[in-house]
Amino acid sequence: MKNPAADEPVVDPKVQRAIDRSVPDFPRPPWRRRLLTALLAVGMGWLVVDTMLDPPGNIKRNPPPRVDAPTCEPGQTRGCVGGTATVIVAPTPAASR
Repeated sequence: MKNPAADEPVVDPKVQRAIDRSVPDFPRPPWRRRLLTALLAVGMGWLVVDTMLDPPGNIKRNPPPRVDAPTCEPGQTRGCVGGTATVIVAPTPAASR
């Protein structure tokens, strides 16, 4: 048995031409809208980079250590390069058997 879909078009060519003529192309946006889109894209990019470099909320960042800062002596934890930080950790529950 022959496959009719492979030999003949499904839609009559006259009907297909009428369909193609009735569907208009997507209109090109006006130059003002394109300019607005470009400005919004550049503005959002700037806002993202600025927020990453200087986050909101007045977060104080530690300044980098001085070049001539001394290294830590044994037992020293503050005021030197290589000091330790205080970390609070919740205790783990005892393992049940």
